[in-house]
Amino acid sequence: TLFQIIGTLKEKGVAIIFITHRLEEVFDVADRITVLRDGKHVGDLDVADATKEIIVRMMVGRSLNLFPKQPAPIREEVMRIEGLSRKGVFSDISFSVRKGEILGIAGLMGAGRTEIARAIFGIDPRDSGDVTIEGRKSTIKSPLDAIRSGLGLVPEDRKLQALILTMAVRENITLAYLKDFARGGFVSKSRERKSAGRHVEELDIRTPSIEQKVANLSGGNQQKVVIAKWLGVKPKVLILDEPTRGIDVGAKAAIHSLMCKLAGSGVGIVMISSELPEIMAMSDRIIVLHEGRITARLSREDATQDKIMMAATGG
Repeated sequence: TLFQIIGTLKEKGVAIIFITHRLEEVFDVADRITVLRDGKHVGDLDVADATKEIIVRMMVGRSLNLFPKQPAPIREEVMRIEGLSRKGVFSDISFSVRKGEILGIAGLMGAGRTEIARAIFGIDPRDSGDVTIEGRKSTIKSPLDAIRSGLGLVPEDRKLQALILTMAVRENITLAYLKDFARGGFVSKSRERKSAGRHVEELDIRTPSIEQKVANLSGGNQQKVVIAKWLGVKPKVLILDEPTRGIDVGAKAAIHSLMCKLAGSGVGIVMISSELPEIMAMSDRIIVLHEGRITARLSREDATQDKIMMAATGG
């Protein structure tokens, strides 16, 4: 609908400035492209002369593989969801995730993807259903229960649901496993700094200091801080809800590479995404939701954009 409105406005002679992180949208609606990098004007080109590779090179200053999918050995089942339901939201959701696997969850906004993740993690209540971790049924009624069971959740809105923006990078990274640094009710700042600093280096988080307020970081670096928080927990299953929303292509490639690294280490990953190229490129298997129900289960080899969209719209 948005693109139709843009087309109508163009026909009436209205000039449109369209700002987006999604390269596919640029080719759908734009006539000419201006590229910025680090607050500076890099260059202009006509859409007819552009390719994704050219634009990415202009944006990050080098060639970049946006979807660096690395095959990982897929091992035994690590999590099973059976009959998960919440009246009026989702119904009879069942799926499994294996160690080393990236399971993609696709669907339109409002299909119930985020609500399912929140129910699994104990944020929202569920009416029925079981969560089994490594063959043992887990009673998850709160995020603390979920963490103790070996789950981590990167929510879709990092600023409202994942970060405390007025706190430092160090404090945000160690929030989920603060008890590891506490003795007698007091937190060891030196041990906390050491752990946070290791994660900052490992994830290449661009910050002047681990004491920098996380609000002052770019969106991509904020997202890396959220992921670093869960690396400290050492999760068996990591749920990523829109992991690359609102970040630049360089940060996207870095997070995709990290996902592959985690899968390679045996972590089971559930990735919820609205971006079909991301779902198709990064997933080993895909389930599709429509109005709170699973409408398709696809292998990586069988998945196409048409099949996913057909299932996502109830076809």
